[in-house]
Amino acid sequence: MSPASVRTSRASRALETGEAKLWVLLVGVNHYQDRRFPALYYPALDCQGLGEAIAAATQAFPKTSVQMHHDSAVQLAQPPKLAAVYASLQHIVAESQPQDTVLFYFSGHGILDDASRQAVLCLSDTHKVDVFNTGLAVHTLLNLMGQCAAHQQLVWLDACHSGSMTFRTAKGEEEALPPANPTPQLVEILRHRAAQSKGFYALLSCDQEQQSWEFPELGHGVFSYFLMRGLLGEAADEQGVIEVDALYKYVYHQTLRYIDKTNQQLRLINQQKRGRGETRIQPEYPLQTPKRIVEGVGELILGMKPESPPLRHPRQAFVVEGLGGNPVMLSLSKVLRSLGRFELSYFPQSKAGWTGVRESIEAGLQAGEKSASSLSTQSGTGQGGTEGEHTEATSLLYLRGRVAQTEAGESRLLLRDGMGISRSWLRQVLRRSTVANLIVILDCPGAVDLGEWVEDLRMEGQGQCLIAAASPSAYPEAFTSVLLETLSTADPLAGLPIAGWIAQIQSKLAGSAIVPHIWLSGNRVMEVLPSQMEAQGVEEEFDLGICPYLGLRGIFRRRCFFFLWARFAENGIQIAVGELKSCRNAIR
Repeated sequence: MSPASVRTSRASRALETGEAKLWVLLVGVNHYQDRRFPALYYPALDCQGLGEAIAAATQAFPKTSVQMHHDSAVQLAQPPKLAAVYASLQHIVAESQPQDTVLFYFSGHGILDDASRQAVLCLSDTHKVDVFNTGLAVHTLLNLMGQCAAHQQLVWLDACHSGSMTFRTAKGEEEALPPANPTPQLVEILRHRAAQSKGFYALLSCDQEQQSWEFPELGHGVFSYFLMRGLLGEAADEQGVIEVDALYKYVYHQTLRYIDKTNQQLRLINQQKRGRGETRIQPEYPLQTPKRIVEGVGELILGMKPESPPLRHPRQAFVVEGLGGNPVMLSLSKVLRSLGRFELSYFPQSKAGWTGVRESIEAGLQAGEKSASSLSTQSGTGQGGTEGEHTEATSLLYLRGRVAQTEAGESRLLLRDGMGISRSWLRQVLRRSTVANLIVILDCPGAVDLGEWVEDLRMEGQGQCLIAAASPSAYPEAFTSVLLETLSTADPLAGLPIAGWIAQIQSKLAGSAIVPHIWLSGNRVMEVLPSQMEAQGVEEEFDLGICPYLGLRGIFRRRCFFFLWARFAENGIQIAVGELKSCRNAIR
């Protein structure tokens, strides 16, 4: 069930005026002295990235204190040992005032102590044989916070990491039974604390009987990743205010959406593997629903959207129309530009024609400079390896033309004015691409060898999607119209992942003469239409930099005007009346 809003009272924004102070204590543990605790990959990065996001969100707060305990090699911090963390907690308890806000965050292993049956947060010097006394018991944490004068208190726990708590024996062998999931005990004790204090607000990365998932392509645990994104402005309201309940709802929906999109992609990739006779199938991710525990708290302000928010990773699209003027292609380009939020280049240009088309494609398939939204994922992994720079750059290449063989037997995509793109050239460009997500669409009416194109262009290990189809020569816009329809009818708030788009395309074309050739690889969730929830006010009116009716003269006669209107209206494609009038004038 979708989370409901917490009752708000429009509490005073004392943090903005400096009347109150925000105290933040962040703890992240990758490595444990007791080797029976498996190392984790991302808690230290979660801690570091969250600290940077909080710093950005609280620039307008005169009084903020952020303390970090983690074991990342990138940024020096206090060690995540029990004594050090406990001392930081005691300092906050002693110094905080009633009007202040205190936030405690932990990312690492959580365990249920066998003897006491209490949930314990495992620090770097926690030992399995004496978990209760060498770890930070949650009831101890809450007792300390109960002594704190601050009326507003927040606890965020990302402590139930998936599949990582199967202990090993002294000989390195796995134990027969993994330890019990501590989430039910966490929920119980946090609910008890919330009932005692109306200013207490807890967030758990998952609900009871669930686990927290980490994704290498994010460089973080999914829960903590969206906490950062929300604090960097995506959870802000229209006034730029980041309120804790709005942040929770953002994290809740984004976590569910990301795992669902990941599973959609896995299903499609597994389907491909089965079709190729492979038996190594990757299981889907079980549900993870972040949980909120609070009773009666009013509005809690955590920050303001930064005045200069981090740049998003680029989304670039290159639409190459090699068959002449086509209103459907123009409408499709506008959807990619508006709903897809692509920086779109359309060829041929009205003045420059085909000049620079190959150079533009090559440059657009490079990731370029890494933006700040990579969320500090450049440190080592939990196993001592190096995690590559995280980038979410997406490039879409749409090629439309006829396929032909040269005298030398080379397959080429023929454009106009003697231009063409060979399959070998395209293969080399795709191999050199450095973008994380690469979407290539081949729209080639009448072609008979597109399966060979897809087989030759596909890549393993990189986020790549290939969609190729041949419309009948008598109706060359058929495939283009299906693409436009599926994009135009998508929910702009939810967005449209590539896997979901492919499923819709296959459904629309089922039983028709058009057989799409599909390839999907990589672990990243690719989106043809990103969610518009955090992108309010996107302009949909823009200039593609081309003559919208280029090539229509001499192709259509005046009587084609009403035929065009009837055909596109039948297919659910709306063309502005002004454009139709211009089209009519152009083909007189």
